[in-house]
Amino acid sequence: MRKYILFAMIIMSIMLLFWSCNRSAQQSVTTNSSTIEYTVKKTNLTDTVSVSGKIMAESSAEIKALVSGVVKKINVQEGDTVKAGDVLVELDDSDYRLSYLKALQNYETAKNSGSRLLVEQRQLELEIAKRDLDRCKITSPVDGVVTALNVKVGDYVSKGTSVDVVAKVISLDNLYVSAAVEEVDYSKVKVGQMATLAFDAFEGVNFPAQVTYVGSEAQSSSGIVTIPIKLKLVVQNLQMTTARTSSGTQGTSEDAQSMAQGFVGQSAAQRNELLKKIIPGLSCEVQIIVLAKNDVMIIPTAAVSFEGGKAYVNVKSGTTTEKREVTVGERTSGGYEIISGLNEGEVVVVNKTSSSSTNRGVQMNIPGFAPPR
Repeated sequence: MRKYILFAMIIMSIMLLFWSCNRSAQQSVTTNSSTIEYTVKKTNLTDTVSVSGKIMAESSAEIKALVSGVVKKINVQEGDTVKAGDVLVELDDSDYRLSYLKALQNYETAKNSGSRLLVEQRQLELEIAKRDLDRCKITSPVDGVVTALNVKVGDYVSKGTSVDVVAKVISLDNLYVSAAVEEVDYSKVKVGQMATLAFDAFEGVNFPAQVTYVGSEAQSSSGIVTIPIKLKLVVQNLQMTTARTSSGTQGTSEDAQSMAQGFVGQSAAQRNELLKKIIPGLSCEVQIIVLAKNDVMIIPTAAVSFEGGKAYVNVKSGTTTEKREVTVGERTSGGYEIISGLNEGEVVVVNKTSSSSTNRGVQMNIPGFAPPR
């Protein structure tokens, strides 16, 4: 019995010793520090604001019956292209034609009576009768495509009811994106900035666009404050389009072209086919380029420290490092722009805390820079 007890105590002592050593080793790994060296180089600095949008038509019309009657003839089908003034639907105008003829006869009789007031009355009745007769031919007020046709021959349409909407015509020539930006990003978004649109319906293709409107009144929904904006597709002379950055300077649309290579890189015929498929109601993800600078020096955010309102970095000098004051400019999710204090080719040292238990380090999103794993 004593042998079993002694054997158990020996086993427990060994396990306790192993656990103590293992914990000590884990603590030493957790507190272990290393450094990352980043070579300063010039690159293009781009920052974006992401919003969700929806394709809308600048010009559209719900065409209603302005007089009551039975549908006698339908001249179009859904999907047809029409011009403003084209007759879409014709109503049986027999009653209205009779009313017009009676009004015309009364007007001619009144002219022979010599009463000025009676003439004016009969003339007004004639104009109303003519107007109602003309309204038996239901026309499109805009150029566009018939997207809905709600009647068929023999239907009775009644003025002033829900069935008075006969058809819907939408112009596909002036589509725009309706979106809203949250107040935290409101100050960054300006008219003229370039953007890209990504649709679920067109995988791998981003369409170039441009901000054309920023609302002057905020809206609130469920406690979230947003400002409405509009964007327009840019499909011609993309190379000549300019984009206003958040710093107020003008830059070319090279960044938008780069982000929209799936569209820009295609032939004119392929682009036209894609554009024909963009229709009102489609949802899209919008990336607005709010900052675009070329050939600027940028370093990881973690490389910059601040003391007394001044910015400092650790610069490698031979086998040692020196702490140097720098002037920083724009800050993005990628890092800090360095205006002065560093030269291209110099190496900055970034402290990095490593951990074997997670095998994760500080992630710094810098173009061309991938921290070692």
